[in-house]
Amino acid sequence: VKSLISQTFNDLEILLVNNGSTDNSLDVCQKLVEKDSRIKIIKIAEKGVSVASNKGLEAASGKYISFVDADDWIDSNVCELFANLNAEHDYELFCYSAQYHKKKKTTISYLFNKDIELLSQNQKEELQIKVFAPQAPIFSYKMNTRFAGSAWGKFYKREILLKNNLRFSTETIISEDVLFNTLSLDYFHRIGYTKQCFYHYEQSEYSAQNRYRPNSDKYFIFIIEKIQEWLRNTAKDQRFVDAANCLFVHYLFGILKEDLFHRDNPNTIQQKKMLLDYILFKDKINDILNKVNYKYFSVSEIILVLLLQHKKFQIIAFFFKWI
Repeated sequence: VKSLISQTFNDLEILLVNNGSTDNSLDVCQKLVEKDSRIKIIKIAEKGVSVASNKGLEAASGKYISFVDADDWIDSNVCELFANLNAEHDYELFCYSAQYHKKKKTTISYLFNKDIELLSQNQKEELQIKVFAPQAPIFSYKMNTRFAGSAWGKFYKREILLKNNLRFSTETIISEDVLFNTLSLDYFHRIGYTKQCFYHYEQSEYSAQNRYRPNSDKYFIFIIEKIQEWLRNTAKDQRFVDAANCLFVHYLFGILKEDLFHRDNPNTIQQKKMLLDYILFKDKINDILNKVNYKYFSVSEIILVLLLQHKKFQIIAFFFKWI
């Protein structure tokens, strides 16, 4: 919140969404309101990132909206830079780069290798594909993280989101931002990008990617079905299909890492095998595994895909024991 208050562009509305916190977060928010009239608190009983994001989006009064996760921060001049560029270009979507902080290591992630005042149609399609597969081999510049699909690091024109009823899905607690951007990007045409890194993403051992996420298969399969529906409805070409299948396979990897073989999973080996069999024998999952483009995967990932195709549970279990 300090990084929002200290923005060099002052004409801001800062919305803090308290969705069922059980600590002293609400008291802290109320003290912040007393110090800065631009801050507003939205209190909701429901929990979940999607619910909170939607409430903020609907309650906002600004022309543009940007999301900052609770444990992250932005540089103090990003809003001013956007305002100055936007005065010339009237953006519908504007993206900027990010730094990932993990202990003492910092990784910089860029969407493109240069600033772009207005993305061409080809560059927009590249951005859409990078939401699915940041390492897509069809591009000369590949991303080293998956932040293209994140809601943060972007300024969205709020009118377009509201007009087209674009919201975060409350049916999933996983990858809701990827689905949001997938469905939203078709509606944005004046898109800009700066390579400057203004967003700071804090990676900790308590982040969602490292937590035990039981029943993650139902959420991942929900996202898969929605994206497949989007692919059909928009008649996207093979580039999008291959990239989406790459994403879907990584979702399978996520089920294995964050659920099935997570250290906090209390199930027996036999119970884990039964769940993996249940997932792998689904026609939808079989179809994805049998249609993957191997150019989208590393050697170790290809080996894992082959193990999944042939349902080699013991070897897969051994594989995840050591990662």
